[in-house]
Amino acid sequence: MSDIREAALATLAPSPDRRNEFEAHFRAHFYGDGQPSVEGEEDEETHIKDDGGTREKESETTRQEKGGELSSALEQLSTRDFQRDDDSLTAFRRKLSSALPARRSFRTVRTHSRGKLDLRRSLREIVSADGDIPSPQLRRRQTVPRKLLLLIDVSGSMKLHTADYLKLAHAAVQGADRAEIFTFGTRLTRITTALRIRDRDQALARVAAQVDDWDGGTRMGPTLLAFLAVPRFSAFARGAAVVILSDALERGDHGALETAIRRLSARAFRLSLATPLAGDPRFQPATAALRAVLPDLDDLIDGSSLKSLTDFILSLARPAPAASTLWKRVS
Repeated sequence: MSDIREAALATLAPSPDRRNEFEAHFRAHFYGDGQPSVEGEEDEETHIKDDGGTREKESETTRQEKGGELSSALEQLSTRDFQRDDDSLTAFRRKLSSALPARRSFRTVRTHSRGKLDLRRSLREIVSADGDIPSPQLRRRQTVPRKLLLLIDVSGSMKLHTADYLKLAHAAVQGADRAEIFTFGTRLTRITTALRIRDRDQALARVAAQVDDWDGGTRMGPTLLAFLAVPRFSAFARGAAVVILSDALERGDHGALETAIRRLSARAFRLSLATPLAGDPRFQPATAALRAVLPDLDDLIDGSSLKSLTDFILSLARPAPAASTLWKRVS
């Protein structure tokens, strides 16, 4: 049995923090100890959804609710409708592709100057010219825009901003060739495919039907870790400009959030947190969760309005002081 146990550890490779859970399941299966009851097992499970009405009426009470009062870790599944209005994001969509940070691709293109010798094409030209030496053929590496990844908090504490964030996400997908959009609350949902529909009202209607955890609780840390646990999703963040649209009001232990932000920061070209709470001039990153993740953030900016968000995203190519440095000056 010890050999079987060691083989199971080698093949399943449970993380150290889940070793007790592994032992409980192993003994239940091989020794008949009964179904294990692992504390927190149900809460830690995060559902992942990959995408392959009437108008919303807000009561006066809802309009007066403040973000922190709505933050919760409880799952609450619901649907969402979006109001029709004029498209004010046309300029943003038009400028986005050229405004994103760029990187040098490994693919090359032909050039007449300032490139490296293309030996294959040059030899082919020599052969076709019967040995004459023509002008050298050159190639250079392409410059391509980096990916844009938006992670949108759709929990109850963000309900007053969700509609604007989704409209921004639709404009980003329409304006950038390599934009990826996810929503998170108590679940993780990829909505990029739905937002590729050109008509915004149809796209948002598809998103409203696809996302299950509108206006529910917040499990920011576990859902971001679930995002990183899927290799295809994690690849979206590699070398990308990642913008998290959330108030970052994590309930309970913020260890999972700190781990997720640290891993995201290691993969991303630039990691930014846009919180609507920063729209208040008195705002300070004073919560334990924000203090823990601030050193790993490149930006902590105001996410309370579409104008502040579009201006920031269009400035991603320009360098800026690190979030911890900037907010240390402010405080």
